[in-house]
Amino acid sequence: MAQVLVHHGLFPITLSQPRMAVSVELLTSYYTLFEQSCDVVNTLASTLHTYYVHRGYQMVNKNISGYIWSIFSSSNN
Repeated sequence: MAQVLVHHGLFPITLSQPRMAVSVELLTSYYTLFEQSCDVVNTLASTLHTYYVHRGYQMVNKNISGYIWSIFSSSNN
């Protein structure tokens, strides 16, 4: 049954009892959308990094920012 669905452009939800199926074209569109959204997130992160570096901010990773936070929080005690 699953092979018949795939032959007709449908992907079964379950292989054991394929009562529902999703269009392969829909899955392809979703995959393309997912790829593009990742590109957008990476582009935004790169743009923000460049924006802040040009304005004199020093970009740090998670470990260093945690260290800096501990310095500020200990000075307030």
